[in-house]
Amino acid sequence: MNQVAEKKTVEQNGDVFSEVFQTDTLKTDNEKETAARSNMYALMADVFRYPDEAFRNFVRNGELVDGLTDIISALPFAYELTDKEKKALVFPENLSDDDVEAEFIRLFEAGPGDPPCPLIEGKYNKDANRRAIFEDLIRFYNNFGLSYKEGPQEDRPDHITYELEFMHYLAFLTLRAMQDEKETNGYFLAQKDFMEHHTVKWASSLAERMQGVVSEIAEPDAAVVFYVDLINILDRFITADFTYLKNTLAD
Repeated sequence: MNQVAEKKTVEQNGDVFSEVFQTDTLKTDNEKETAARSNMYALMADVFRYPDEAFRNFVRNGELVDGLTDIISALPFAYELTDKEKKALVFPENLSDDDVEAEFIRLFEAGPGDPPCPLIEGKYNKDANRRAIFEDLIRFYNNFGLSYKEGPQEDRPDHITYELEFMHYLAFLTLRAMQDEKETNGYFLAQKDFMEHHTVKWASSLAERMQGVVSEIAEPDAAVVFYVDLINILDRFITADFTYLKNTLAD
């Protein structure tokens, strides 16, 4: 499991996560594949947080690429990173910390009205209004014992990090059910339904928006290219994972 994601998961959810994800406890292919899916969602949630010093070092040292490569090798469906993406996912030495932070803020958080590429579902999901999206997300979270109201509420409930963390959690619950030899279909169905109502509805639109933003920049710097690639990687993963869930439930 990616070190940054693992530390966060254990801190937030207790020892049960670290015990379930110990390599020697993953006995079957299904368990290893479900752990990989959960890890991928956790890592994707991490990369769209504010790029603090620990994260910037994580990327500069090549640990992000290493973590992604390890996770992808265990996924239950075909998925790969291109050599170009791997290169773009390591910050070059001449890219300053200030540049990384400035581009993150400019792309995702700043701007008159909305930033160029907001990381919130309500700006992309045209099938529902903001209130309806919030209510549906909170119902999903509450149904699985998670309370947005009692949490830190650092972002809106439809922020990309919350939605990806929730998918990470659902996959974890699936893995724990497998290890306890309990029924898993309900958890797979919950993941499919959540994606169908939320992440699938806006991941591709987010990627298209980001592509439009970068197309207007004559010479995008390494930080911009980094986030363009991350969003494309996320979009491909969500599409592939949704197909996997549909096929799993159809079997």
